[in-house]
Amino acid sequence: MTEKTYRERVKFFVLGLLVAMGFISLLGAKFQDETVLLDALRYRISAWGDGKAHGAFIVDSFTGQTKVVYSHNEVEDNKLVEKDYLNMPFHKIP
Repeated sequence: MTEKTYRERVKFFVLGLLVAMGFISLLGAKFQDETVLLDALRYRISAWGDGKAHGAFIVDSFTGQTKVVYSHNEVEDNKLVEKDYLNMPFHKIP
């Protein structure tokens, strides 16, 4: 009697495992690709400011390339925005 219940439990466990794996594969779940993780960690942003001027730049951590994205400077009463590339992709920033 106990061997029969043991076999039924194993059978239902394996069946449940197969159903769960099939359901997960139908939903499109997959293992994270390493390139996705690398792209997420590729760009770093930093900012500076000294009271009169402030701005931000982005560093590409793979190539080491740095580009100024935003620069704002106040000279007496004049407010001057020198660079404003905030809505541009990294490869299009001059």
